[in-house]
Amino acid sequence: MKKQIRLKCRSPIGSKTCAASVAESREWTLAEIRLLGKKSDDEIARILKRSAFSVQTKRLRLGIPTPVKWNQRWTKEELRWIGKLPDDEVAQRTGRSVFAASVKRRELGLSKLQPKCRLWSPREDALIGRFRDEEVARGVGRTTSAVRNRRMLLAMGALFENNPDWIPKEERLLGTAPDDEIAIRLGRTKLAVQQRCLKLGIPVRNRFRHRWTKRKDARLGTISDAALAKPIGVSAWLVNERRHKLGIAPMRPASRAWKKTEDALLGTLPDCALARKLGRTELAVALRRRAIGIPSCP
Repeated sequence: MKKQIRLKCRSPIGSKTCAASVAESREWTLAEIRLLGKKSDDEIARILKRSAFSVQTKRLRLGIPTPVKWNQRWTKEELRWIGKLPDDEVAQRTGRSVFAASVKRRELGLSKLQPKCRLWSPREDALIGRFRDEEVARGVGRTTSAVRNRRMLLAMGALFENNPDWIPKEERLLGTAPDDEIAIRLGRTKLAVQQRCLKLGIPVRNRFRHRWTKRKDARLGTISDAALAKPIGVSAWLVNERRHKLGIAPMRPASRAWKKTEDALLGTLPDCALARKLGRTELAVALRRRAIGIPSCP
C-alpha cells in the first residue's frame, strides 16, 4: 500500500518550489515523449512546462537524438537572423539552444538585441532636428532622452536647445563665485558658464583649483581656513593645503585669561562639571589645574 505524502508550502517561495517539484515528478505522457527530438530541449521545456534538464535527461534515456547537432554548421539564412532577432527567437527558428545562439552572436561580434529597443526608421530620423526633442518624443512614442541621444548620434548638435542670450546683469556675476554656483543662480549649465567666461576672458573659478596671489597668501593664517575660503570662492580644504605648502600655522583663537575667581573653583568640582559651569573645555580646566598644582576633585 502506497503512502500518500502531502506537501505543505508555507510561503510563496515554497509554493513555487513545490510546484516545480510536482512538475518534475509527474509522469511523462506518450504525447510528450513524441515531441522529444523534434525541437530543441529549451523549446520543448517551455511547451511542456518542464525544466530543460528534465527534457534532456528523458531524451537521452530514450536514445532520441537532438534535432540540431552541436557541430552543425549555421546556414546563411540562419546567420542573417543573428543580431536582428533576440537570441531566444533565433533559437526557436533554428531549433538550437539559446546558449548556442548567444555564443554564435558573440563570435560574430554582434551586440545583443533588446526586445524593448526598436530600430529607428527613416521617417523618425527625418523628424529629428525639425522639432524640439520633447515634440519628437511624443510624436514617435519614445522618451526625450532617446530622441536626444539619437540626435547626438546623427551629429545634429544642440538644435532647439534652450540657450537664451546673456544679459549684462548675468555677465557681471561671472567670476565672482565658482562656476557651479553661478550656474545654479542663473539656471544655466556649468559648461555654459565656463564657455561664457572663456569668451569674455574671465578666469574660470574652481573650488579645487585656484590661482593664488601674494595678497591672498598674506591672509593665510590670519583667519580660519573656512572664513578665508568663502570670499575667494574655493573650498576650505584648498586653503588648508595652500597654507601647509607655505608652512604657515593655522590661526588659533585667542584663549580667555583665567580670573582669580575661576582659579579658586579649581579642584572643588570634577573637571567636566566645572568646565560646563565656566564655559570652557574639560581639557582647558584640567591643564589649568595641573599648572597651578591643584589636585583633582575626588
